[in-house]
Amino acid sequence: MNIEDYVEARRKQRQGKSYAFLAERCETSAEAPFRMRVAEEVSPQETMVLVLTGTGGTLRGYNGMLKQADNFVKGSETLAGRDVRVCVAVCDFGKYHHDRTARKGMYFEKYWPNHLKELKNGVAEENRQETFDPAYIHDIFDLAILPRISKDGGKMRLSQTEALQNIRRLNIVAHCHSGYTALVLEKLMTAKTAELGYSEQEQKQLKSQLLALCYNPDCPRGFSDLYMVSVESSQDRHNDYNTYIKEMLLMSPKDFGVCYLTKKWGRTLMCAQVDKAGVEGNPQRVYKLVEPEEWFKNVGNPKAPKTLGEHDFMGFEPVSNMSRGALLLQTFANNILKNAVENSLRQGGDRFIPLPKIQNLAADTVLQKSAFAKAAIKGFRLEQKVRFTDRSRIDAYANWRRSIPRVEL
Repeated sequence: MNIEDYVEARRKQRQGKSYAFLAERCETSAEAPFRMRVAEEVSPQETMVLVLTGTGGTLRGYNGMLKQADNFVKGSETLAGRDVRVCVAVCDFGKYHHDRTARKGMYFEKYWPNHLKELKNGVAEENRQETFDPAYIHDIFDLAILPRISKDGGKMRLSQTEALQNIRRLNIVAHCHSGYTALVLEKLMTAKTAELGYSEQEQKQLKSQLLALCYNPDCPRGFSDLYMVSVESSQDRHNDYNTYIKEMLLMSPKDFGVCYLTKKWGRTLMCAQVDKAGVEGNPQRVYKLVEPEEWFKNVGNPKAPKTLGEHDFMGFEPVSNMSRGALLLQTFANNILKNAVENSLRQGGDRFIPLPKIQNLAADTVLQKSAFAKAAIKGFRLEQKVRFTDRSRIDAYANWRRSIPRVEL
């Protein structure tokens, strides 16, 4: 079935509720005008890279992110030609899911639980279920995770070794809102593994082997049992809520290159700024007035120079306006995905091979290991600096920043 027809059929079936399905790349045809087809059933033994995008979008947009991840896997010297399946979760939020309120609810749940009930009561009753427990994330869970931890349609558990191997064969790449999605998937995984009879220790071990490589994630940091790695710019202002370190760096920007913040801060790799203008000895960007006709001429023009904003940053390919720090951050992120997938491909038999430590995932060469060690030292220094910075000043700044109206297109 043509993917557009499939989308329409699912939309009618759900009657306003959200939904998701997995899609993969294919050749262009009348049945696949966006070079995507609905993915057939995924085997739990398959090595897979699952792309979770931001807050929904067009089929063309989903294909764009899928293409980047697929090209990265196929173009990698060590992964090219190997049996790695790359899929994207195509999501439709429907009429009732309010993504921004959903993310806010997750922050409240972690930081201000006494205000969560009030937030939920402020949402119309018909929207409440879909906003705080959306069906589309249940769809992703049922397709990508449930078969890896159970058999007989989710009725029976697997041996711990088999479940660990299956989970380790799944690698998530997420952007923005999908950091929230990954944490809801973790909640569903916790509930289902408990129901199936996995012990608390077994549950924690399973979750620790699911890689979630999250670019600019809009979700609370440092609470997850997943192997969650955050990759971002210190000058990305998208999130309403951040760690104290991030708010401090937004309040007083620093040209530190790249830092690594430990699991307490969300296992975060951060560059000072994606755009090289104004950092690393480069002059500040000069803005000039552009006529509307000239601006529209460059929209969608493949010959126009490609640039990235602070929230748009992802791994895979360098772009002309990226700083040296952003390029190093991209190297670390690409290594993490490549090495995690290589680890997935090594699973089999009666032996489980756990994910390496973050420094071994992120750095391959001696020079890269040295750069990662320096990033960890910079992260430690920033952590110490925030300890001796007046938190009330940071809070006041964060509250002011959140109060600025934001227009989202």
